[in-house]
Amino acid sequence: IPEQVRDALICAVALQVFERDVDAVSSLFGELRLIPQHVLDDEEERAALAEALRITFENSLLYPVATASAPGEDSSTAIPDLKFDKLLDSLSRLVPRFQFDLPPYFINNARALSTLEGIAKVLDPSFNVLTIMYPYALNRLLQNPTQSPVVERTLQTLIRSNDGRIDRQKIQRLLRDSALISGVSKRRVVWDVIKTKPGRKLTRSILGEDFRTSLSGTRRRNNALTDGRRQKRKKKWFYLEL
Repeated sequence: IPEQVRDALICAVALQVFERDVDAVSSLFGELRLIPQHVLDDEEERAALAEALRITFENSLLYPVATASAPGEDSSTAIPDLKFDKLLDSLSRLVPRFQFDLPPYFINNARALSTLEGIAKVLDPSFNVLTIMYPYALNRLLQNPTQSPVVERTLQTLIRSNDGRIDRQKIQRLLRDSALISGVSKRRVVWDVIKTKPGRKLTRSILGEDFRTSLSGTRRRNNALTDGRRQKRKKKWFYLEL
């Protein structure tokens, strides 16, 4: 499988599982080399693809029924069960509609994965392929061995808000969901991150930016207090002059 396709596949899985961002996933089909670029450049076709993928994921990514969550816990946290055979069947139905161009390696690997998942389900009915994919996906996102801008952009999407700032809640949710999917503790997830050189670099970047943001907020509050005191003093002298 070409490196570009591997990177795009990892990004698509991360964006759908953690962000449930179908629009972002549909935009990756050019990187996946599955759909001609002229189809993706058509806004109406892109919107139709996103809607088709939304229906596809609803049928193949099954999330547990939401239950009452504990205080401070995000009720959206849940481990989806990936039905790989349903995913392949749904995607195959989209082939003629969106002019899919399926290379031999894609078809062969898809068949192999479907067969292996079936065997694993027979041996262990609770088997979830996402728990196997997670360590590889996390490592690929952090290491980014090909220096792919798509991987870097996806990683930043997972930890930042729409205005580009570090989002603590998104980071906490990412850690929590990663721990749930992989079946390990959040501390283990953090350790898996910081034991890699890119992971340590990312951690320093997050902490540094968070510190600067907090410091900037403190300065603004201090300046506001100072300005308020000045206004009070001016008002006091104004009345004395009267």
